[in-house]
Amino acid sequence: LDPYSYKLINLAIHLLTGLGLLLLTRQIIDTHARLHAHSPPPAVVRWLPVIICGIWLVHPLNLTSVLYIVQRMTSLSSLFIVCALCLYMAGRIRLLNNRSGLPHMLAGLFVFGGLALFSKETGILLPLYMLVLELTLFRFRTADGLPDRRVQAFFLACILLPLAAGLIYLGIHFDKIANYSGRNFSLTERLLTEARVLVFYLKMTVAPAVQQLGLYHDDFVISRGLLSPVTTLPAVVFLGGLLAGSLLLVRRLPLVSLGILWFLAGHTLESTIIPLESAHEHRNYLPVFGIILAIAGLLARLPDTPVARRISIAAPVLLLVIFTSTTWLRSTQWSTGVDHAVYEARHHPESPRALFAAGRVHARLALQGNSDSTDKAHDYLERASRLDPTEILPAVTLIKFNHLAGRTVDPALYDEVIDRLKRHPVSPSDINSLQDLAGCLGKACKVPESIVDEIFQAALKNESARVLALFGFYSVNTRKDFHAGLDLFERAVRRTPREPQYWKNLINLLMVMARFDEAENRLEQFRELQPYGSSKNDFRELQDKIDNARLEFEQSRNTLA
Repeated sequence: LDPYSYKLINLAIHLLTGLGLLLLTRQIIDTHARLHAHSPPPAVVRWLPVIICGIWLVHPLNLTSVLYIVQRMTSLSSLFIVCALCLYMAGRIRLLNNRSGLPHMLAGLFVFGGLALFSKETGILLPLYMLVLELTLFRFRTADGLPDRRVQAFFLACILLPLAAGLIYLGIHFDKIANYSGRNFSLTERLLTEARVLVFYLKMTVAPAVQQLGLYHDDFVISRGLLSPVTTLPAVVFLGGLLAGSLLLVRRLPLVSLGILWFLAGHTLESTIIPLESAHEHRNYLPVFGIILAIAGLLARLPDTPVARRISIAAPVLLLVIFTSTTWLRSTQWSTGVDHAVYEARHHPESPRALFAAGRVHARLALQGNSDSTDKAHDYLERASRLDPTEILPAVTLIKFNHLAGRTVDPALYDEVIDRLKRHPVSPSDINSLQDLAGCLGKACKVPESIVDEIFQAALKNESARVLALFGFYSVNTRKDFHAGLDLFERAVRRTPREPQYWKNLINLLMVMARFDEAENRLEQFRELQPYGSSKNDFRELQDKIDNARLEFEQSRNTLA
């Protein structure tokens, strides 16, 4: 309820990452000056890292990785990636000086790389960032320009072979990894869309607009073909040209090439085949550094003329002012939950999530006695429902809100939920919505039993274990129909036998029903299966509960006798 300390820690991580990038940028600029012709003047070499990292620290795209607390996984993973790259650069520079450097490189890859990966899956991109640095700065060579066998062996053993193994694994499990059954777009459509998303990211990097920034980007139009919308093909061509140009500029403009390849490498995981949502700003946390570096690299190559010197000074100052003011303005919009929700809905009126968030906030205000929020809650939630005809969350929230507020529920809302569950795949969001509704059933939400049955039967078309468990708890706790609950819990175990909680639900219910022998048989099956997340302590506690319940049952029966 008090997010201050969480945000303070996120801010500290952000500042530490900025310090790490400052060190990394100094290493990059110094190495560039040493190994490549046309190096910038000494004053530029000294101040360029400070400017680059200053701009990165205040960039508006990085706001969500700090203020959106759960994205600590992004900033923490990035911090460890930057530490790993600093070690890689230190080791690589030592190799140039004919000193031992491989221990630094290995420590960066395996120690900080492991920490990055355990913070978030994007840590797996560390080897790709290393490859970008090597291709653009060192080129697998010694200080004398000869091939460096040690570096080649490092990349072969530690990066290329694991990458090949990963690609083989991807090929074998491609259908599982790239499973789009729960999305309203296909793999091809996502790849086409991501071309436009990356162009949008580039635009927001160079010229961020408060109205276009936001926590939710589910209003981003999906590309259904190369000309639908018409900007898809130009975006694909532009990105292809950007990649080709960065490779062609490796020798002439190494910093520019490094920056572009860094940006593209940073989006390799979340903007390709994995069926994630189309766009999120926090995905740019590290990639945006590459574009800032590329722009700085271009400014550093301007001719030494009075006009060029003015541009090289004015441009960074102007960017700092624009980015700082934009970030400050955005942070004020995040100052309270109400302000944030209202601004998100205002800036993204076609975003179902933004509208839903605003509707939920106003629903809470209305239940706290703010009568002005009642109609606003209905308006936002109804608009959110219309914008996404596959989602039941807004309708379920409206149902719950009306019950809690003592208002009459429009029967069309029930029909809407049932119809959408029947016609569309049941998503994790739908299951969360049903869980929220189930927690209210039998209490404030007096939904007719026949309608509850229809809702759950529609949701059970694919026998989701979570839905089976939810319906089971409703049957037991609200209807007191233990036999129906037992059947549902048994189906949940059969559907997902590797989930310990479903076994515990079943065994606990059998104890409540005084079917202790069956409970012990199920416990033995559970123990033999040893699903991930279970422990000997779990089995021991369940056995103790069965023994105690049996003893209490026998004592009560003897007392009655």
